[in-house]
Amino acid sequence: MNRKGFTLIELLAVIVILALIALISVPMILGIVEKVKKGALGATANGLLESATLYYAKNLNDIGENKAFLFDETHDGETSDNIKLTYKGDFKGTGSVRIYKDGKTAICIQNEKYYAIKNINNTKVTTGTGTCSYDEATNTYLSVNLVSQELVDDLQAQVDDLTDEINNLKSLGNATASDIMSGKTAVVNGELITGTIPNLDGNSGFLGNFYYYGGITLNSSVQMPVIDYDSNLVTKSGESIIMKKNVLVKCLIGQGGEGNRAYLSIRVYKNGVVVATYNCVDNLYSTATAPGYFTFEAVQGDVIDVKFVSSPGDGALGEPNKCQAILWY
Repeated sequence: MNRKGFTLIELLAVIVILALIALISVPMILGIVEKVKKGALGATANGLLESATLYYAKNLNDIGENKAFLFDETHDGETSDNIKLTYKGDFKGTGSVRIYKDGKTAICIQNEKYYAIKNINNTKVTTGTGTCSYDEATNTYLSVNLVSQELVDDLQAQVDDLTDEINNLKSLGNATASDIMSGKTAVVNGELITGTIPNLDGNSGFLGNFYYYGGITLNSSVQMPVIDYDSNLVTKSGESIIMKKNVLVKCLIGQGGEGNRAYLSIRVYKNGVVVATYNCVDNLYSTATAPGYFTFEAVQGDVIDVKFVSSPGDGALGEPNKCQAILWY
């Protein structure tokens, strides 16, 4: 007696076919089930609206501005003063149905996943995935759609990437002005400087040279002429220079005097405001004072000029004084 059976390959082929059928059919079946659930909620909403219309017909003089029948943990189609809305079926969810004095109706009900909503200006019930609620300010029902898990995961990945980048920037720490000059990024006043200023050697970072030799009277000032400047970085305007780029300006100021006792200072102005002041010492006769070193920020369009200033005091100031201010970055 011969007995026939299935070979292992045949069994594996059957299993693969069944798996493919399940792979295709299960999502379709689940989609149909979810569609039926959503449709059932919409049908429930329409049934409640029909019940509300019937209630209005029987209670025309008892509506007021509007009457809200609630569905929650303590109400099953009842108003806050326990007036019952009679309806068919058994709704397990939350929301409310409203009847207005002109007979118009509105509804917002929801279950664990879906909502059904209709305002007085709508002709039919709309269903969706998410929630809905009543807005007192606009006297309407509003819906909030839920986003897909795929979108949530994508947004979370973007947040994680940004967090990693921020933590990496924090680990670099803040940078000083000298760090910027050497080409590092820096954080100034809480804002990241993404661009950097190249480190220039020799005279390539020179901006301008202001020099004055002459006398000055008490309580007056003299504009110090700019005798040399880099036209690639600044523009000369009268005895001032105008910045062509954003830089951290370094300024070296010094004086050698041939006059008598004086109250003098050399001041650097940016857009008419003093940004550096070098106070010269008294008794300057044939004496060179130690230079002063200053830094300040300048941006494109800033006007820089230097003045030799005297204050009220005793002493003859008519004899020549030599002073100089050199700017670079």
